Amino acid sequence: MSDYKAPLRDMRFVLNEVFDVAKLWSELPALAEVVDVDTAAAIL
Repeated sequence: MSDYKAPLRDMRFVLNEVFDVAKLWSELPALAEVVDVDTAAAIL
């Protein structure tokens, strides 16, 4: 049985290109100083 590999490339595309999370997170005060694109990439 093969090991599962999460589709990280697709996940990054959806976050960055579809949802433009960098802009969204910068507009939300609770997330502006906590989450950024680098943090999200590290979590993935």
